[in-house]
Parts: sequence; C-alpha cells; structure tokens
Amino acid sequence: MFRLPPRLHNPEGQLRKAGFEIEFAGLRPIEAASVVVELFGGQTKVIDEYETVVEDTRYGQFSIYLDSVYLRKDNKHYIFRDSDLFKELVYTLSELVVPYEIVTPPIPFDKLEDVERVRQKLRARGALGTSASILYAFGMHINIETFSFEVHDLLAILQTFVLLQDYIIEKIDVDLTRKLTWFIDPFDKEYIDLITKPDYSPTKERFIEDYILYNPTRNRALDMLPLLAYIEPNIIQKLPPQKLAPRPAFHYRLPNSKIDEDDWSIAFEFNQWSLVEKIACDEERRKEILELYRDFQDSPFWFIKELWVEAVKKWLEES
Repeated sequence: MFRLPPRLHNPEGQLRKAGFEIEFAGLRPIEAASVVVELFGGQTKVIDEYETVVEDTRYGQFSIYLDSVYLRKDNKHYIFRDSDLFKELVYTLSELVVPYEIVTPPIPFDKLEDVERVRQKLRARGALGTSASILYAFGMHINIETFSFEVHDLLAILQTFVLLQDYIIEKIDVDLTRKLTWFIDPFDKEYIDLITKPDYSPTKERFIEDYILYNPTRNRALDMLPLLAYIEPNIIQKLPPQKLAPRPAFHYRLPNSKIDEDDWSIAFEFNQWSLVEKIACDEERRKEILELYRDFQDSPFWFIKELWVEAVKKWLEES
C-alpha cells in the first residue's frame, strides 16, 4: 500500500503526481509496451527494436528503451548514425549489462496503485530485476512533484533526506553493484554539515548556489538539479555539460528495481520517500533529528556509519 506524504497538493493546489523510471531486463520494449496498452489504452509507436513509446494513454506517454545514450537514435552520439555495421551484435552485448527502462508519465497520487499493476504484469511476462544477475545494477528513479518552491521547505526536505539516507539504504537493501557505481553518490560530509548548521537559513539564491557548488552533478541519491533548474533556469549555464531537463519534482534515485521478486513492491520504495516528507514537514521532529545528528558528530565515533543508522532507528522507534 502506498503511504502518501502529508502535503498532497502542489503549489497550484492540484493533487501531486509522481513519475517512475523502472529498469529491467528480460523483455524487449514492444513486449513491455503491450502491458501498458492492456492497462491504460493508447497507441504503440515503434522507434526501432530497442525503443518504443505508447502515446495517448489515460495518463500520457510511456517510453520504453534500452537505457544507453549511445544506442539512442535521438542522441547526437548515436554510434550507428552512419552505419549499421555490427549493430545487432553491439545491442545484444549491451543487453547483458544495460537495462531496458520504462518511463511513466506523471501519475496522480491517488492512482499510484496503477504503477504497481504495471510492475506485476511486467513480472508475469518475464521481466528481471537487479538481483537476477551480478552484472545488473538496476534501479528505479521516482520523480515526486514538489509541494512547495519555498526555500524553507526545500531545505527541510534536503536536511531530512541526508540524515535518513544511510538508514534508508540499509532498510531497502540497496544492491551492492549499485553501491559501487557513481549514480547514487552520497552527499559530501562537508555539504551535510553546512546545511545542518543551526544558523543555516539561506536565501533562495544562496541555497541554490551552495547546492550547485557542492553538487554540480546529477549523480546524487536525491538529485535536486531538475527542480532547482525549474526554479532558476539560468543555473544550467553554471553546470558542467549533462542531460538536465527542468521539472518541478524531486528526483529520488536510491531504490533498487527488484521487479521480479515476490516480496518487493514499488509502494515499499515510495514509502521511504514519504517518511522523509513526513519528518521534514513536522518542524519539531525535524529539529530533533538535526539535534541528534549534531550530538552524534560530537561523539568520538562520528565516522562509524552503522552507529548513526542505529541511532536513527532508535529515534524513529521512540518518536
């Protein structure tokens, strides 16, 4: 069951939405597209054997493709732009380590169970998740529409997330292969210490400047750049070249994609984010975990991550 965050509406007063990017193996895009059509209608448009979209569903467009920019026809670095030589061989080899990805349109919070229905049907058709091979480092990204553009609220989310991150990593059992990649790098301790200082109360401009100074990359477990670029589009020129589409959403990158496992669900992963928002939106509880962190940093064992996780567990049980 999806447990929703406490603030259900976006800044315009509409019900919030969430989009999902789910990586998998075992099915070609056309096969995954048939699942979408069965559930939500729409028309299938085949780009090629490795990319398919489903247009005009009840929610919008779904995209399914082999998740490599070098094998995408819409990318200027597409390696087969001028020649089809060895195309099938390279694609076949790529499938051994590069996942397919299904990208949903934004789904309203009161319809999130439909995303779980997609997962169940893909699993029934043979889709495989990150545990199916030691070579797989499959993840699921969730784009959660923000409830506010106010810097106080954004800072509260970020503070809470960085302090819960290690606890969440243990709880959801992030796959070792994914931990060894750079896609979900943790925030630097220097940045965490900065934003958790008692007197850190930045303006919007200072908050954004500090974030991009310490985090000029998309490769964070919570990637704030799309949201910050939506708020201040000019920051894109201040960042290294990278794919960045502004949108009014938090880009949460920690979850595994265990699409083929009986005891895993998309709701379980989404609910960890809901916990972050629940604490962030409760001023008293957020101040408590900030104080807990500062006290822990003053202890002689501040560098032992496992002890911090245990402290968070105890605090959650008692609060």
